[in-house]
Amino acid sequence: METEKSPGGATDFESVEMGEPAGRMKMPRRTIYFASGETMEEYSTDEEEEEEVHVKKDVITVDTAKLTWGPYFWFHMWRMATSTLSACDYMGEKLASLFGITTPKYQYAIDEYYRIKKEEEEEEQENHLSEEAERRFAEKQREEQENTATPTVEQPETSRASFVNVSFELDPEPPLNTPDTNRVPAPLPT
Repeated sequence: METEKSPGGATDFESVEMGEPAGRMKMPRRTIYFASGETMEEYSTDEEEEEEVHVKKDVITVDTAKLTWGPYFWFHMWRMATSTLSACDYMGEKLASLFGITTPKYQYAIDEYYRIKKEEEEEEQENHLSEEAERRFAEKQREEQENTATPTVEQPETSRASFVNVSFELDPEPPLNTPDTNRVPAPLPT
């Protein structure tokens, strides 16, 4: 910090530079390389740096040469137990995925439920579309019937006394018992 004297000489001011400290250079958290040849450097924020510092404080290195016998054995027993538990957990995950027991027990029922639900939604949508098509077809038919009205033929006015004289003549039918001269009897098999 530099101390500057004001022109009046009565008050001292300190000038402080804002920005990166001279001793610490900020390194990019990661560098992204694009196919076009461009690169982009991504820097961590101050909040992320604070989180990293807290995590590093949780991991404490112990110099076992300076420990007495009790804490020495306790440290090694604790380290063995945690490493054994981590190894068992890792092997358990690998064996479970190898034998295929990582899927839920009733996954088939869940899949069947979603399949049936999807089919019902599709059927409902199909029914809705068919009803919509039927309604449009009925409207179109009604419009066509209204637009093409049947031509009406004007009937002449009839007088009050109009009679129609219709007579039918029937031809007499031939009797059924008369032999037909044009017919020949069929031959009988022997």
